[in-house]
Amino acid sequence: MDIVHLDTSGGRRGADDEAAYFHALRLRAADALERAYRFLEAQDDDWARLRSRVLCDALPGSALAQRLAGHLEPDGSARLGTLVSGGGLGFPPLEPARLDADGRAIVGTLEAFLVAADARLLHGAWVERAARALEARQSSDGAFRVRGLPDADIFFTGMVAGMLGRTPLSRPDALEHAGVYLAERFSPDLVEDDGYAALMACSLYFTNVGHEQADEALQWCGRALEKGFRSRRHDAVATLRVLLACDAQAMPGATFDVVELLERVLEEQARDGGFAQLALGGAATRTTQTFDAMLGIVRLCAALEAQKPDAPGRRTKT
Repeated sequence: MDIVHLDTSGGRRGADDEAAYFHALRLRAADALERAYRFLEAQDDDWARLRSRVLCDALPGSALAQRLAGHLEPDGSARLGTLVSGGGLGFPPLEPARLDADGRAIVGTLEAFLVAADARLLHGAWVERAARALEARQSSDGAFRVRGLPDADIFFTGMVAGMLGRTPLSRPDALEHAGVYLAERFSPDLVEDDGYAALMACSLYFTNVGHEQADEALQWCGRALEKGFRSRRHDAVATLRVLLACDAQAMPGATFDVVELLERVLEEQARDGGFAQLALGGAATRTTQTFDAMLGIVRLCAALEAQKPDAPGRRTKT
């Protein structure tokens, strides 16, 4: 699904001016993609390179699917990848060497699901095996808990259960159990006040799992997401990451303009072609957000193509 169906007129006047503007914007987007691609090609993150090659049709999606299927442990869980170490948004700081076996399994399998979801690859025998491995690690209270990270229970519960909810292979009782845990702890304050991790996790869960509290929760999530974007508390890539993870056509309570989002993403690209240039760990910790930006640009440009300049502009909520 497209992540946005929005007004693309931007207040411009005249068909010729409109067409020229969109032509220039598409050229800028294409240049940004090429520069970001070259940035990732220069890094040691082989997962990010593979993802970008598939995204840009340099390799078929089957190459990534095969890599994911071969990335599993005997119990069906996935080994740690590079999504977190590459600067994955929302994840708490963690040291892989300090994670126990269950923690590595939860984090690694969540990484694999997120990578697969971005490439529309959440299917196949490996997904079912990985889902069973995650469900086997659900705590008795419904949480998906990584030991040593006590403040991250809501994040991992929402993210893991939300990703399980995006597959037809998950068990409803596991999703419902996680929902009880999240619903008991959800409040508007949880996703506001710079609560980006909780915002992403709750948005993902309540978008993809049917729950009686979903409509109300998503209203607050949508408002918090737009508020963060407008105030520049969340940059454009972080905003898009929430929409991309949810894979939702609409998010209640939020209104975004596709042109504004695309313009903001292009503004955030660094001179070296990567994104997240303020990351303290150097280029190696910028690969995930750089791919996120590339995926966001591709999806936003698809929205522009779907809504031609000569069609009446319209604004809807996402």
